[in-house]
Amino acid sequence: MTGAPDFTPQEMTSRLGRVRAAMLAGGVDAVITTDAANVRYVTGFRGEPRTLLITPRELVLYTSFRTQNWAERQVVALGSALELSTAAEPISDIRGRLSGMAAVIGVDQAISHRKLDRLQAEFGEHRLRPAEPVEISRRIKSHAEIEILSQAQRINEQIFEESLSQIRPGMSERAAQGVILAAMAGLEDVDRYAFMPIVANGASAWEIHHLPDATTIEENQMLLIDLGIVYRGYASDMTRVVCFGRASDEMREVHGSVCEAQEAAIAAMRPGVSTHEIDGIARELIAATGHGRSFTHGLGHSIGLETHDPGLVLSTRMPEVELQAGMVFTVEPGIYIEGGFGVRVEDVVAVTDRGTRNLTGQSRELLEIGT
Repeated sequence: MTGAPDFTPQEMTSRLGRVRAAMLAGGVDAVITTDAANVRYVTGFRGEPRTLLITPRELVLYTSFRTQNWAERQVVALGSALELSTAAEPISDIRGRLSGMAAVIGVDQAISHRKLDRLQAEFGEHRLRPAEPVEISRRIKSHAEIEILSQAQRINEQIFEESLSQIRPGMSERAAQGVILAAMAGLEDVDRYAFMPIVANGASAWEIHHLPDATTIEENQMLLIDLGIVYRGYASDMTRVVCFGRASDEMREVHGSVCEAQEAAIAAMRPGVSTHEIDGIARELIAATGHGRSFTHGLGHSIGLETHDPGLVLSTRMPEVELQAGMVFTVEPGIYIEGGFGVRVEDVVAVTDRGTRNLTGQSRELLEIGT
């Protein structure tokens, strides 16, 4: 585990200020989080154990004496704004700090009912509820975060190209997945894979999140590859389709329609436009091709410290949010032909003051390999 801080003191102080502003706006007096991404975002700490207390005046990171030295190096950018504690019972210490006041305490959104009930009993007069001031702050990426996300995409593309040179017809989907995982493991800059790579040959792509199996990669069939790595804590994500041999006219037509839908959606992205509008643009174009019923997933999701950063989805089925500069999304329309093949093309796009910046450099062209 490295000890160097990832971001400047100015950036870390700004993040803390935004979180506290979100707490105030949400009527939250204190936040307790153990979520790895939230703790890393606010403090820079990337170890465990971890419990973070945020109040309008205090920022306390609880960890073990075993990780104290790492933590000291990783959170140095916050200086005196953060207190590092190795208290054996963080909850007891927090309860003592909050005594004498009836506070509204925000806890992690993903907390189970059982754990929430237990914590509520421990905190007595305080009222606990799931809250998302940290997640709200994470929605807007800084210039430094976007540069890391861009580099993560470039590394992901390098892995894709290297893997594609080794994947062959006759190989199983699972073996091809192994090739991709080996390429990821071979790069020291890669923290880990963001998710298990998807390799789906032909009809397998009907399952949107297909688990690679013994299905053989065949010539003249579409092969969908969806992969992502984590670099300096930030995820990448990309999907491309290739064909070992010659694609049929139908395959080319479907691929072209998906690319057209993606391009139109990206062209419309800018501050003030809503997530519902962007999803609708791509969905209408795909529906016009007669394949609207096969596009059953959202157009994209926020990406950052998690592959699916919480709270932002390009989908009419999720809460509508206006785009802001600094938001970063995947844009991944798809058409899936039952019993035939599937096409999904996915890029990572940052919203800017004037429009977008596509962080993905990999060509979207349908590769016909060996023709």
